Amino acid sequence: MRNKTSVQPNTRGLLAYAQRKTMETQQRVHQAIDQLLREQAVVNFNTVAKIAQVTKSYLYAHADVRERIEALRTQQGQERVEQRWAERRLHQARTDKTKEVLLAAKDRRIKALEEENRKLKEELKVARGKLYERV
Repeated sequence: MRNKTSVQPNTRGLLAYAQRKTMETQQRVHQAIDQLLREQAVVNFNTVAKIAQVTKSYLYAHADVRERIEALRTQQGQERVEQRWAERRLHQARTDKTKEVLLAAKDRRIKALEEENRKLKEELKVARGKLYERV
């Protein structure tokens, strides 16, 4: 007769390997996010997946990673909007300053031309007076 004790496969090593691989992948993903932040690069699912060498579905499947990426993506989007507004305000300030400089230059030119016009009128009066005396 056969021994009725069932042999259970030893899966402890396989489970330990799977757990270690999961931890390494999680660590790789968080390191990729940290690297993108240090480099001030765009953090989104595509860039993280590419650097960490995982699929996007892996990132979406893990709630902690997904929430972190979404929060950083939102934060960076807001920062980009604020930066664009700051650049527009700076450009507007430069434009206003340029207009002020141009107006000041035109005012100086007008003043010089008015002075020249006044002098020419005086010279014309003198010339007409001399011409009248000859007649």
